[in-house]
Amino acid sequence: MNCLDLTLYPSLTLSLVEKHVKKFGVNKGIHVSRDVYISGKWYNPWSYINDVDRKMLDKVHLLLEKYSCISISISPADGDLLFVTAFLTQNTDYHKNVLRWTHTIFKHTEDVRIIAEISPRVGKSYQLQKLPRAIHDFLHLGKPRDRETLLKVRGVGPKVADLYLLHTGNVTAAPVDRHFIKFATSLNISGKPPNATYCMKYVCGKCPLADVCLRHLAYRYLGRLAGWVQTLSYLAGRGFI
Repeated sequence: MNCLDLTLYPSLTLSLVEKHVKKFGVNKGIHVSRDVYISGKWYNPWSYINDVDRKMLDKVHLLLEKYSCISISISPADGDLLFVTAFLTQNTDYHKNVLRWTHTIFKHTEDVRIIAEISPRVGKSYQLQKLPRAIHDFLHLGKPRDRETLLKVRGVGPKVADLYLLHTGNVTAAPVDRHFIKFATSLNISGKPPNATYCMKYVCGKCPLADVCLRHLAYRYLGRLAGWVQTLSYLAGRGFI
């Protein structure tokens, strides 16, 4: 098991890396194994076992015994670039399309204002066409790191917001996708994806849908392991574990 590669594979930080070297953002040229955040060395999933609800503790304990060397790759200092990556992930293949787009863009510039100007010329996909106004809102709102404000950015829904939060360091944020829905069921957590309308109106946890929202249930039952379990779910869905 190549734990470093498995840590990187689901992460937005992969858009900042080429051949295990940090190519874009802060600390360019460093091997990812030496970067405490991108390598995942900053996060030890065993540290949060006490966050787990008792009814699923045995199953999570088994995951920890088998996969605790897999971590969460983040890069808090690269928030601008990770916002671009997170936004582009909508309804497309991350490894086939998003990484190609971001590497093309970041090789040209790392200034998000210039990225807003050139992204429509990178391709015709709607994600690239809508990125400029999303960047405009992101900057206007002060580059938010909270879910409520991120959801005010045009084109940003719950999944994109949680992707961004997770990979900038909020390990309680679990982006809900089809992989996570299936994986969570195996842990006896069943619910529905977040409802964007309700997410924009209510603080997570105080929403009328909290008891059926898988994003909130993951936080309630897994705490600071929610993002880690989501990482495993993506790897499982891709057949890596």
